[in-house]
Amino acid sequence: MKFVMDDEKCLSYFTPQPEHQSYNGMMHGGLVAVILDEVTGNYLFRKEGKQTYTAKIEIRYRQPLITGEEVLCIGQELRRKGRMVEMRGQIMKEDGTVLAKSTSKMIIGE
Repeated sequence: MKFVMDDEKCLSYFTPQPEHQSYNGMMHGGLVAVILDEVTGNYLFRKEGKQTYTAKIEIRYRQPLITGEEVLCIGQELRRKGRMVEMRGQIMKEDGTVLAKSTSKMIIGE
């Protein structure tokens, strides 16, 4: 995945391939979780220039990611207390339909 910053968000486009599927034509949920973790962690890495570590992540799967369909992945900061940062991740279709979203707490390394 390639990540870019846009205002206060980290963005990446991703197209699930057959090797990412669990059931016919649908991306494995564990890999969906990896994408959400990566887009939120990359936001902080690009903004802070330091490694970040996921302390907690909660994921809401709304619709399956279909192989061959490009999706937009977004990571953004919600709030911060010291080195602990609450993040939001989203994966959506081109029309704006949210397929999966996450809320996570991440720790910025020293």
